[in-house]
Amino acid sequence: MCAAEVDPHVAQRYLLKRRLGKGAYGIVWKAVDRRTGEVVAIKKIFDAFKDKTDAQRTFREIMLLQEFGDHPNIIRLLDVIPAENDRDIYLVFESMGPPDPASPDTDLNAVICKGTLLKDTHKRYIFYQLLQATKFIHSGRVIHRDQKPSNVLLDASCLVKLCDFGLARPLSGLPEVPEGHALTEYVATRWYRAPEVLLSSNWYTPGVDMWSLGCILGEMLRGRPLFPGSSTLHQLELILAAIPPPSKEDLLALGSGCNVSVLQHLGSQ
Repeated sequence: MCAAEVDPHVAQRYLLKRRLGKGAYGIVWKAVDRRTGEVVAIKKIFDAFKDKTDAQRTFREIMLLQEFGDHPNIIRLLDVIPAENDRDIYLVFESMGPPDPASPDTDLNAVICKGTLLKDTHKRYIFYQLLQATKFIHSGRVIHRDQKPSNVLLDASCLVKLCDFGLARPLSGLPEVPEGHALTEYVATRWYRAPEVLLSSNWYTPGVDMWSLGCILGEMLRGRPLFPGSSTLHQLELILAAIPPPSKEDLLALGSGCNVSVLQHLGSQ
C-alpha cells in the first residue's frame, strides 16, 4: 500500500511505518529516517500547485514554518521533497509521537474526547504553551487562522506543538485591511471561527486567533465544544446566546454583505 503511494526516492530515504491520515489534500505517514533513525511525519500534498489558492497555501506553510519552526511550541519542518511528477510535494515534519513508530500520535482533540485525561495543571500548561506559540507568530505579524484542538499536537509530557499553517496569513508590510477577498469564511473550522469571520467581514486582525484560543480553552474546561454550530447562522445564535449582542452600528461597521440578513434575523428574535 505505501509503496504505491510514495515516490521511490522518498521510500529510499524514509521507512514508512503507518499511515496517520488521508484526505482530499493528501496523505500523512509516520516514518523513520533510514540514515538517522529519527521518527518523522511525512505529509504528501497532492497537486500542490494546481491553482493559485493551493499554491499560495503550500508556499505560505513552507515559508512560515521555515521562519517559525525553531520555536519550541511550533511544529518543525525538517525537509521539503518534490515528487517525480513535479506536481505533488512531500513535507517532512518532526514527529510528536514516542520513539516507537507503532505508537499513536496524539492531538488535543483526541485527548479531550477521551474525557478525563487532562487535570487542571495539564490544562494550564497546555494553554500556556498555546499562548506562547500564538504570541510568537503574532509578533511576526502572522495570523494562523485555523487554531483548533486537532491542530494542537501533544506528547506524553503535554508538550504542545502548533501545526497546520496552510491557512496562515502574513500581515507584515501590509495595511490593516489585508486583501479582504482572500480572508473568507472558509478559514478555520466553523466552531472556532470568530464572529467577524462568520459575518464575512472585509478585514480582521490577529484577534481572530484569540477567539479560537478562547474556544479551545472553553472546550478543555467543559469537555465539549463551546459553540458547536451546525451552520453559520446557528453558530452566531450560539455565540449571541452567550455574549451581549453587538449594536447595529457595530454590525454595519463590518462592511459585510451578510449584515442585512443577520440584522433581520436578530430583529426577529
